[in-house]
Amino acid sequence: MPAVVLLATRDDLPLAELVARALKQRSGCAVRVLAAAEARRARACHAVVTSAAAGSLGPLLDSLQQGGVLIHPRPDASHYKLALRAGLADVIAWPEEFVRWHDACLEAARVGRPPREDRDDAGEASTHLLDTLGVMRPLHGRVARVAAFDCNVLLAGETGSGKDRVAHALHRLSRRRDKPLVTVNCAALPEQLVESELFGFERGAFTGAAAAHPGKFTLAEGGTLFLDEIGDMPRAAQAKILRVVEGHEYFRLGGSRPVACDVRLIAATHQDLGKLCERGEFRLDLYFRLNVARIDLPPLREHPEDIVPLAERFLAECCAGAGRECASLDAPARKALGAYAWPGNVRELRNVIETALIEARGSQVGVDDLPAHIGRWTEGPAKPDERTRLESVLRDTHWNKSMAARELHWSRMKLYRKLREYRLDLDGRA
Repeated sequence: MPAVVLLATRDDLPLAELVARALKQRSGCAVRVLAAAEARRARACHAVVTSAAAGSLGPLLDSLQQGGVLIHPRPDASHYKLALRAGLADVIAWPEEFVRWHDACLEAARVGRPPREDRDDAGEASTHLLDTLGVMRPLHGRVARVAAFDCNVLLAGETGSGKDRVAHALHRLSRRRDKPLVTVNCAALPEQLVESELFGFERGAFTGAAAAHPGKFTLAEGGTLFLDEIGDMPRAAQAKILRVVEGHEYFRLGGSRPVACDVRLIAATHQDLGKLCERGEFRLDLYFRLNVARIDLPPLREHPEDIVPLAERFLAECCAGAGRECASLDAPARKALGAYAWPGNVRELRNVIETALIEARGSQVGVDDLPAHIGRWTEGPAKPDERTRLESVLRDTHWNKSMAARELHWSRMKLYRKLREYRLDLDGRA
């Protein structure tokens, strides 16, 4: 396993050693700390650790490999501008952004934990998704932080935005990873069968119950229960879920003794549960119980720069699954994919890639292999809407970039990239 190489000036070596120890403890990977004078000993460095002003860092950054990061205890706007000009992947505030920095450094160094033998395909795919999407790198850090706490989680995002994959990632990163992850499609849960499906039933509980049957909570004991599309759950079922959340126990249908329950709940919805509560369609007390840690997943149209890289990843996975030689996307196909609005988000993108691979005759997927509605798409990507939203948030925050980045769920580095992309003045003038 290659080592992560940290570069620092002589005055900042103690800080770099502190960073190195934290990385070793968290990931178990090897870490080397080099003084600036020793930079030639390494082919490339993965991160520069410094507390210096941006004006003195130019020569130091020359030793960073592509995708490297700058780690600073108090980064200001000048550090982000310098990193943008130097082509760095990110600027990390130490120690506040430790988890996000940890993921970025591992990606830059291509150092990862060896895959677990018991890892299932869905969990592995979820981690790959979070690692791949640029907009999801900050999200990956939040997923890791939330996973470390054994609290209920609410995932919010449009249909097809990857909520199920994030749920798998949360489970795989939690202390419950060795226990089951059980999924319940709340939209397909008949109201008359809610109790038996969720909690199970005893023998003789009703006509035809010849044997006891475990419910979803029993199957998920010690692990995670994923309640997909919780907004569509019947109100009667909501009350039963609330009792379990509050009392950590439930009764099987036909049973007389309570069953202790140790299950973590992850709920997902494409609806605005707050508005459902206002209309009386969702229980407010259950909403508060589930919304302990909230993770919002952005729709694919809000990060169009990730469409083509993600399509290429799906294409490689589909080729491997079909036993075909790895195919590639030609330039017109890339342009068509990047221009489409993707109302079905990541799920639609994967389906389109699978369809295109079926239609492709050779080793290259062209625009003619894409579904007709993709090839005919003439509107540009949703970047003008993104710029309008960015300008609005900047005005609302009086051009406070830290507040704007938090409001947009972006890293500060991504904010600065967008300011440059849309030719907005980095100093606060549109």
